[in-house]
Amino acid sequence: MITFFRKLRASLLAEGKTGKYLKYAIGEIILVVIGILIALSINNWNEDRKESSIEQNYLKRLLIDIESDYGTLTLSKGLSQERINQINLLTDVIKNPVLVNKNPKQIIVSIEKISWRSYLPLSRIVYNELLSSGNMSLIKSENLRELLLKYYGTADHWEMILNQDDCQKEFIQGTAGLLSAEILAAIENSEWIDSSKSTHFIDINIEEEEVARIVEELSSNSEAIRWMPKIYHYHVLSEKIIENLLYQNEALKNLILSELNDTTTANN
Repeated sequence: MITFFRKLRASLLAEGKTGKYLKYAIGEIILVVIGILIALSINNWNEDRKESSIEQNYLKRLLIDIESDYGTLTLSKGLSQERINQINLLTDVIKNPVLVNKNPKQIIVSIEKISWRSYLPLSRIVYNELLSSGNMSLIKSENLRELLLKYYGTADHWEMILNQDDCQKEFIQGTAGLLSAEILAAIENSEWIDSSKSTHFIDINIEEEEVARIVEELSSNSEAIRWMPKIYHYHVLSEKIIENLLYQNEALKNLILSELNDTTTANN
């Protein structure tokens, strides 16, 4: 083909047809430009397809993380509510020791577990990868990028604050020795993922008199009593934070599903 065009140009020049040669040369230039533009368009189209494919992969993985977070947050909310109930139980028992007879094992468990944290960290695997790789720009939806920043920013902010709260540590120190090592081990071994079951499988034998003695000792422990209201507010705050994150989680999930649907439709 190239040889043909060369011969044609040479023929036009040899015949002195300069005007036709110039028209031909211009036409050839136009064809070359059109060819370059087509090649660039195809290359850009291929790049867009690649970026769209990478974006869709990130969206699918983000969705998995968000759905996993929903389970974590739901569990955390249940733990917060359980801790609040445990503190209320201990407060009632301290005020009215007769209540010891109602559920002695639950009282023992509550003394140990109110100091346990109820906020569990979220999964950040894909989000951290997007940030560290500089691929956040591949997420085309500005709304989604902003919502991701708000969601993980909120989680990081409150996780840092809640982890700095010393009321649990102070309560643990204040109640050191109140429960035997055997009881503490039994409570640790009874912990279930389903927090509602955790007080039903405590493998300990303890007399009501012993529980009454422990409650009386707790009641006279001013250091421990001083920290109980702060622990209560810690778990109330934790529950509110979790509810806020659950709301953001649901919004993120819906937006990611919408983006996945739009991307799939555009590629078909």
